Amino acid sequence: MFADIKAYFASKKIPAFRFKQFLNAVYKNNISSFDEITVFPKALREELKEHFSLSSMFLVEAKQSADTVKFLLKTKEGFFVESVLMNHKDKRRTVCVSSQVFCAVGCKFCATGANKFEKNLSCQEIIEQVLFVNRHLKHKEEIVTNIVFMGMGEPFLNFDEVIKAIQILKDEECLGIGARHITVSTSGIVPKIYAFTDLNLHTRLAISLHAPNDKLRSELMPLNKRYPLSELMKACDYYTQQTNKRISYEYVLIGDVNDKKKHALELAGLLKGRLSHVNLLIYNPHEFASFVMPKKTDVLTFRDILQEKGIEVSIRKSMGDDISGACGQLSGKVKRKGEEEEYLKSFA
Repeated sequence: MFADIKAYFASKKIPAFRFKQFLNAVYKNNISSFDEITVFPKALREELKEHFSLSSMFLVEAKQSADTVKFLLKTKEGFFVESVLMNHKDKRRTVCVSSQVFCAVGCKFCATGANKFEKNLSCQEIIEQVLFVNRHLKHKEEIVTNIVFMGMGEPFLNFDEVIKAIQILKDEECLGIGARHITVSTSGIVPKIYAFTDLNLHTRLAISLHAPNDKLRSELMPLNKRYPLSELMKACDYYTQQTNKRISYEYVLIGDVNDKKKHALELAGLLKGRLSHVNLLIYNPHEFASFVMPKKTDVLTFRDILQEKGIEVSIRKSMGDDISGACGQLSGKVKRKGEEEEYLKSFA
């Protein structure tokens, strides 16, 4: 990222320390224009403004709710990208970044997957999502503390650019976000789980599971036909054995589909003896699918069964629900009734 500016500095024989000053201005001081790099001579600032741009995207709008802000960005080619800032009570500031414009995986319950896949985002476009949020937080003297690759797209189908972005996120000269504060979520691209593990990035892994058996998972997630659970779990075991880090298994509870006692028991059996934590999410109805929310009693029973079987589990609060910022809603318009909003709030 900014390799073109680095090369320009070298071609003009501008001292190397100037590029370090530039990186500090962008990543630490969260500048939005070259004019703000006051340590540069004015002539150099004007020169950079003439030849370069600090951003390949621009902000279209930002929607705010009590605990989240959803940013709609537009690329220079005209594609829309969404990212979400989640403000936690413990002062963590988490950004859910997108890695693609829409998604080719086609999970049946996901609003993002209902749209046609457009393109992979570049490393720069991924990083710029974080920079936009840092600029938003600047007036509060806050910065992004955590990153989750859980926005639009399947990160492991844009593997190289995502890995480049992670390296910039971790780099102390850039954003300096600790590896354990970065989580990559995949729907189960098995070869890339092995490759990701072997890179030894020390970042966290999340698996979008959503079903405890091949039949149901293949119905919900067509990708499972290519990478069935037996192969997926072997790859997950490899990750935990090599890293000694637990995996977060994301499980969206869908009413009368995957939320019954038998499913909880199957899931407990699948994860028995594995280093894992299950995040239960409540399905959010939207116009692209006909699924419904689960009954609250079914959600609680599902959680209780997992706990009784010794599986670590949490019911994850749905953040940004009122601005369509919750999981699986990026790019989709939500069908929401008043009672459904109150239902989701009851898990807070």
